[in-house]
Amino acid sequence: MPKPSPVPSPAAARSWPRYRDNLARHLIGLARDLQLRLMRHLQDERDHPGLRPSFGLLIALAAQAPRPLSRLARALAISPQAASQLVALAERAGYVARIPDPDDRRACRPVLTPQGERLVADGVAFLHEIEADHARRVGESAYHAFTTTLARLVRSLDLLPLPSDPRRARAGLLPILAAHAERELMRSTGRRGHAGLKLSHGQILPLVGPAGVRLRELAELHGVSRQAISATARDLETLGYVRRQPDAQDRRGVVVRLTDQGMRLIADSVEALDDLERDWSARLAPNALRDFADVARALYRAQGLEAEILSDAFGRAELPTEAADQAPNPAARGRVRAASDAGARGETPSAAREDLARLAARLRDRLGDRDAARLAAHLVTQPADPPSP
Repeated sequence: MPKPSPVPSPAAARSWPRYRDNLARHLIGLARDLQLRLMRHLQDERDHPGLRPSFGLLIALAAQAPRPLSRLARALAISPQAASQLVALAERAGYVARIPDPDDRRACRPVLTPQGERLVADGVAFLHEIEADHARRVGESAYHAFTTTLARLVRSLDLLPLPSDPRRARAGLLPILAAHAERELMRSTGRRGHAGLKLSHGQILPLVGPAGVRLRELAELHGVSRQAISATARDLETLGYVRRQPDAQDRRGVVVRLTDQGMRLIADSVEALDDLERDWSARLAPNALRDFADVARALYRAQGLEAEILSDAFGRAELPTEAADQAPNPAARGRVRAASDAGARGETPSAAREDLARLAARLRDRLGDRDAARLAAHLVTQPADPPSP
């Protein structure tokens, strides 16, 4: 019998809405989606085999300017040993080569091969297609302002020497800013007592809500194997932030839930998010970060990013309670509360109920909390129309 999820502290409970809906989450989700779409296009349609998601930033840096491996490691926020291993993988795939460093005969600099240069050219062309899709979703002027602010942040944070050619696809800067946000949040939570966290833990921790999350869904979201995501989950379990439990709906599956220590991390992460956004806001004109965040949220929601996972992680835990508060009579409130209590007891939902939970999460994002709760109360209290003959 699975143990019940820990009851959030008042501070953690207050943190959930901010933890679920914030600029860093939206940027990281957009960057992940961009990288996966780009990788699939380049592999399947442009015949670039052997690509890995981890190659993206490495190749972007190599395309900008050759730099020593030590500086490359700092830009990637990984150890020199990890950077050397990553370069070796890209080298074996044929995209980079090592040349001697003219400033240090003991060192080398990764540079693009002709195959790597063709990869970059094909990637830039597809990034322009992604940008056109983004602009259709939020409007040309809003998207132009978004990418302008994106470039200003990357330049202000000294993350990448930007090309002067304005025709270059600025969407390619999204993974660079998202990676910086992940690094800064990890450092900030580390200063708050959460030592031992790694960037790889970001594949799991931001997506574990009150109802937990399935490792299978995480693997699909990130485009990695179950074995890889399971190894990360075991690492987090060793650190005390999550516990793994059998999935009642999948004999081979595993559900990850937060521990009490994980709940404390949620509250501390929200403080780290506040610090990050204050720093970014100070680098921009007044209201620029607010407008930037609005477009990032609109793109994230329009594409339904992480909706399948967040509907399980948040929708069942939050929507029924709010709907109960909005229900117009005690009987209706009782029915909605009963559904909420069943979810809190960990009762196994049917496949249909899971589909409804996903739909509820999407509607909530579209309508907002108050109107979504009113809709839920209306559906509970209004009889269904009889089927047409």
